[in-house]
Amino acid sequence: MPQKMFRLTDEQICKLKKVSELRGCSQTDLIRGFIDSLDEEPPDTQGDTHRDTQEIHGAERSSGADSPALAALVEQLAVKDAQLAKKDEQIAKLMDAVADSTKAVQGAQALHHETAQTLALESTEQKLSRWQRLKRAWRG
Repeated sequence: MPQKMFRLTDEQICKLKKVSELRGCSQTDLIRGFIDSLDEEPPDTQGDTHRDTQEIHGAERSSGADSPALAALVEQLAVKDAQLAKKDEQIAKLMDAVADSTKAVQGAQALHHETAQTLALESTEQKLSRWQRLKRAWRG
């Protein structure tokens, strides 16, 4: 196969690298494919090298939709969405468990408070003299 060298600007080289990575092919294959596609264009646009760069980038984006790299990214996105949904379910279950635990702790605190009050009253009554306890019992 005959070889030919071309001079490209740094910006053009950077664009070539990006597009080749997006499409998952080599830079050489990308250039060959572009040149081969020139034969497939309608006769009125053949040889038109001054096309608007936005049209070129738009074509790259639309044809890039079939690239393996994009398919892999879409697949990874679907996996991440499934993982996030699973984590959301786990978080909801944990929030329910925390709410139940909070209710149980509040109940235990109330019971402890009542028990402490009862013990405090009993100890106060034990400190009273016999005569004072009798007086209280008669008063009701």
